[in-house]
Formats: sequence, C-alpha cells, structure tokens
Amino acid sequence: MTRAGPLEGIAVLMAGRSTPAALLGRLLADLGARVVTLCRSPDHGGPFERWLHSAAQSASGWDQASRLLQTADVLVCDAEGDERLAALGLGAPELPHRSPELVAVRLSAFGLTGPLRDAPATERTLQALAGLTSATGTEGEPSVLSVVGLASRTAALSGLIAVVAGLIGRERGGGGDYLDIAEFDSLFTLTGTLLPSVALAGRPPRRTGNRHGMAAPWNSYTCQDAPVVICTMGEPIWHRLTAVLGRRDLPDDPRFADTAARVRNADELDEILGKWTAGQRAVDVVTALRAAGIPCAQVAAPEEVRDGAAARRRGLVTDPSGTPGSPLRSLIPAVTDGPMPRQGGLWEPIARGTPPLRGVRLLEVGSYTAGPHAGRLLAQLGADVLKVEPPHGEGSRRLAQQVAGVGYLYYVNNAGKRSCRLDLADAEDRAGFERLLAGCDIVLTNLAADTLTAQGLAPDQILSRHGVVHCTVTGHGLAAADRSVDTVIQAESGIMRLVGGPGAGLRTPVSSADVLGAYLAAAAAVVSTYVRLRTEHGCAADVALFDSAVWLTQDRWFTAPPARAPHLVRAADGTVLVDAEGPPPRAEGPVAAVLDAAAAVGVPAAPLHDLTRAVRHPQVLARRMAVARDCAGTTVLITGNHLRSLRREDPPPTCAPVDQNDPVWLQPAPTEGQQ
Repeated sequence: MTRAGPLEGIAVLMAGRSTPAALLGRLLADLGARVVTLCRSPDHGGPFERWLHSAAQSASGWDQASRLLQTADVLVCDAEGDERLAALGLGAPELPHRSPELVAVRLSAFGLTGPLRDAPATERTLQALAGLTSATGTEGEPSVLSVVGLASRTAALSGLIAVVAGLIGRERGGGGDYLDIAEFDSLFTLTGTLLPSVALAGRPPRRTGNRHGMAAPWNSYTCQDAPVVICTMGEPIWHRLTAVLGRRDLPDDPRFADTAARVRNADELDEILGKWTAGQRAVDVVTALRAAGIPCAQVAAPEEVRDGAAARRRGLVTDPSGTPGSPLRSLIPAVTDGPMPRQGGLWEPIARGTPPLRGVRLLEVGSYTAGPHAGRLLAQLGADVLKVEPPHGEGSRRLAQQVAGVGYLYYVNNAGKRSCRLDLADAEDRAGFERLLAGCDIVLTNLAADTLTAQGLAPDQILSRHGVVHCTVTGHGLAAADRSVDTVIQAESGIMRLVGGPGAGLRTPVSSADVLGAYLAAAAAVVSTYVRLRTEHGCAADVALFDSAVWLTQDRWFTAPPARAPHLVRAADGTVLVDAEGPPPRAEGPVAAVLDAAAAVGVPAAPLHDLTRAVRHPQVLARRMAVARDCAGTTVLITGNHLRSLRREDPPPTCAPVDQNDPVWLQPAPTEGQQ
C-alpha cells in the first residue's frame, strides 16, 4: 500500500451533516484528505454516528466559508449546506464561476432539478418511490420494508467516484466541476436488473423471496441453529451438490435435467435440500458445501459480522470495541516499487468542460454485473471502455429475457462501451490483446483469482510489463480465491437480516452486493488512477464485494431501538408510505391528496409504486434516469447517467457495446486549441 493516503494534500470543506455527505467526508478523510467542516458535529448519537463525524476538523462557523473555499480543493455539501452557502453568494449557480478550479459535489435526496427537488425524503420513502419496496418479499405476501441504507451508500460512493474523477480532470487541465448527486438517482441505478419485465412485458417484476429467477436450487434453508443460503448455477455446481447430498440419482431425474427444468421444479428441490439441512448445524452445512466449491453462507446478523474474523481481516473493524472502518482494503491500491513508462491517454490534456476521464482507455475483461457495471460507471465519466469478450461472448449475453438474441442484463451493464471478441489461448488473438494492454490505462476484471493467473491477467503478471491501473473485483479479495455470488455476500454481511428481520432473512430484490461492489470498484479505479497520474507508479486495486456489503450494514452494529414502522396510508387509488414519528396527516381521496397533506407539514411521504409506475414518475423523467433505446426493433429501458455535472454536457448512453472486428483504441478527439 501507499505510505501516505492517496488523497494526501487535498483540502476538503464540508458543508453538510446528512448521512450521504458524512459518509463521503469520512471516506475522503480516511483516504488521506484534510477535512474541515462548517457544521458542528452532532452532540448525540451512538458509536456509528460518532465514528462517522470524528475524522473532520471543525471550523469556527459559516462566516469562514468564503475564506476556506479559497484554499479548498473539494467542497462537499448537502441541501441544507447549499442553502446556507447560497445565502452567502456561494451556492450552485455562483460557485463554479467564483471558484473555477474547485471540485464540488452536492448530495441531496432528489437533486437540483425535477418536481421533487425540494421534497423531504428518507431511505424508506426513496425505496418506495423507486419501486424497490414493492419488489421486496415473496409473491402472494405483503411487501417487506427494509432498513438497509441503499440510497445513502450508493450516493456516497457516487460522490467519491465523481470527486476523485474531478480531481483527475483538474490535473489534466479540465478545471473544476460541480456535481449534482441525488440519492434517488443513485438508488434508481440499482433497478437495472428489474427492468426487463417492465420493458418487455409491461408488468412489475415478481417478488421471488430468496430464489433466483434463472437458477435453482437457490434459496435459504433452515438448519438446527441458523439459516443458510445455498446457490447453484450451471451443471458442474449442480452435480457437486448432488454428490454432497448423497443423491447422485437426482441429475438423471427428468424434473432436474437442466437449469430450466430445475427452475420449474424449484419447490421439489427446496423440499429435498430443506430436509437435508434441517438435521445439521449451519457451520457443518457451510463447511461441507464450500469444500465442494458450492457458494453458500450462514445468514448472519450485523453484530455477528462486527465480531467475526472476516470483517476484522478486511479492516472493517478497527479495534476490539468494534469501531467501524472504511473499506480501505479495497480502495487503497498497492503500487509498484518505482515509476513505470507512461502509456495510454491519461496524460493527454483535456479541454475545460470535458468529462474528466476523456481519452482514458479502460480494458474490461469480465462478465455479468460487478465488473461490467463498474466499467459502465467509468464510461459515464468519459473513459473509452473496450470490453474484451471470449469468442462465444460474455456470459450475460446468454441469460433469459433476451432481446435480439442477447440477454437483457448485457444491455443494462454495458451501455456506452465498445466490444471485441478475442480467444486469449490463440496466439494471434493474444498478440492483439497484448497490443491493447500496451495502450491502455486501466485493466478492470471480475474474473476469479485462479482464472486470472491461468490467463496471464493477474496483477503481478500485468504490472511486471505495463504501468497501468489493475483493478479486480471478487467476493472477498484475490487472496480468498473464492467464487462468491451476490446472495451469499448479502447473507454473510448482515444485509439479509436487515431486510427480513429475525428468522431466515431476506435478500434485497436487486443484486445489491454486486452493484455496490461495482461502485466500490469504480471508486478504487479512479483513486488508483489519481495515484498513477501523480506518481507514475503502476497500481493494483483488490476490491471485495464483502467490503461494500458490510460497509452498508455498519450503522446497525450497535444496540439501537427497533426502527419504527412507517405509516401505510390507503388512498382511493393506491398506498402512500408516510415516514413520520407521529400520526400521519389526515387526508382523504387520491394518492396526490395524501402527498399534498404530508408536504404541507414537511413530512416525508411517497407513493408505494411498483417499477412500472416508477419509470414513468415525473422525477425520473425529468432527471432522465430511465432511458429508452431501440435495439433491433425492441424498446429497451436502461438506467441513465446519475453522475450529473453542472459544468459539462454528458452524451446519452448507447444501448449496448458497439461491436468491432478490429480491436484497436479510438483516437481521442483534438482538445481545445489543437488541430
């Protein structure tokens, strides 16, 4: 690791106390920045709140804002802080002109635009409005309310990605930036995996509990002492599972002949596995299955995660009392011993108003969600992302819900990229890949550790020859050499207990561990790129999905009163979630009347929308967060670019990678003043 923090020497001014702003400030401080806050730290709160605010130094007051901004590199504010700054002539419209080299980020519930820009919100009202609440739970049963802070964590990581990318852009001559990050936009980006049923069938996604719509068996199962999750995908894992069960007859059973058959007969499979697990301890089940290479985990409570060895090993617990720690093991790169020859486009100057990663070349080798979604986030910031797929194509191309013969998930996670197909075992294709390596800035992959080594893509194999940023994202880091899946990470990180409560627990309806891991990987990639730009050293970031998932649950590590239940108000045409301590405001009639009554008294409220209505909400449309694209005559919905800048225009995303036969890098367009 670097001796000093990657952001050593960066001065950050905090003008906000909201959870997303405080989380971002904590991350920046833990990465080495000097953070000064204009707001007093809370005088009350538990261990998590005290830790969250403890890294910032307090300034004497808001009257010092103008002076402190003169030397600040970064400003972090929330809606309240922006209002206080605006009263001093330092708000969003004025600040970019007054401080053109400042990288500022405003974190708020809905952002600066749209009909809800001034509306109060909480985590639960945001999830209700985005369609996540209605998708949580089991079909035929009521929706389940979650206390997992998906909106605040995705917004904080979005802010980190945007801020560090902004610092890179400033170093390259692009000047400062002003980012308008909304919790609701960030949360909405998680719904990409749920959009196929909306776009293709016009109906909301089914609530599947802990099952998987495209694989079986995949569920939670009761043991003698605790529930476990067991996840299988593909024939090799299925055959290994039947061997552990002592049921080698099952693969020959027509009901379980292939994946599609097993999904159709998931009830029978769950009964078989449930009988097997019921007579055993959870630890024995997990030990036996992991030895056979089958993804599984015990469903842990947050406090069990805090006291466990895994969180301490990853630095997510910093002392014996259980003080939280930021996911620095994932964010801070290992660096080469000395500078390496420059390659790629990172050192090319960019014009003001240009996306900060313009011309940066990213070589992506990965599949499904965590790696590809991280690549898409970096493409949104201007990176030239070239996706290298095997000859038969990336795995998500073959998933269900296909458009023009391609799985819908492929469109969701790969918009804005180019793609080529190479067989790395073929000498000619390998030579082409080596040429791409010699011209790139970042290598991004979510392949398993043994696969990376076998294909010559491990960090030491690449950094011995190329001065690049190498970013891997795996379940528990490369040293663990495991093959975890999203549901397993949700189980062992405490997420499932926070969604489902006591008992078996319940996963989030979206792949929250995968997507938050993608955000963490994108953040690690820009932090590493910033180190590379300033030092010319090669960098290796080892990102773990486990880190981002545990970071999501740390606020529930300590004794706290049970979260109060919000009010569900039945209106004439729907249901409204009112997140108020006292009785909800009295209102009769349609949903709109209930929302108006809540707004009149400043109480957070939101309609309990399903995703078919969420994608049509005026706030989603105003912020362009549900983007319709034509693919082979079929309308595909993908999530929009939530890394919104007030200083630059972002081009709309393409539907999917532009396939190319000749795998070469694009020539960057001339920058300002060049021919």
